[in-house]
Amino acid sequence: LLEVGLAGLAAQHGQPDHLAVMAEEVTEMYATLDDPQEYLVHDIRFHRAVAAASGNQILAALMNMVSTAMYEGRRATVERATDLKESAEFHRKIYRLIRAHKSDEAKAAMNEHLELAQRAFASEEGSNTDEGKAEKPGTARRPRSRAQARQ
Repeated sequence: LLEVGLAGLAAQHGQPDHLAVMAEEVTEMYATLDDPQEYLVHDIRFHRAVAAASGNQILAALMNMVSTAMYEGRRATVERATDLKESAEFHRKIYRLIRAHKSDEAKAAMNEHLELAQRAFASEEGSNTDEGKAEKPGTARRPRSRAQARQ
């Protein structure tokens, strides 16, 4: 995964200004645990700061594009998030490992964070389905394939 490698590079090449941005975004994540939309803004900024700290401008630009797409997808589901505190704790752990220049550990923590985030996103998406919960107006999901559309 792109972000796993970026975390390792950030631990090797991150500068004090990058670390300051990461620290600020982690602080803001904790401050916005009760506001999922605002939390998401700081989450995305943190990941962009990690990318910038990697020292690789091409990968950082790619991450900016990816994070924009991720933001749009997650914005629709983040209101149903139940794990923002756990997520903030992972971000803090990643930040601390990058700050300590522990590349392998930062990569492992980022990988674990992304796996948990992927499961959380799937759960958030699923909370709008047949479990008896009403969908919010305008948020009905489209079938993912033509075969699913026929079912």
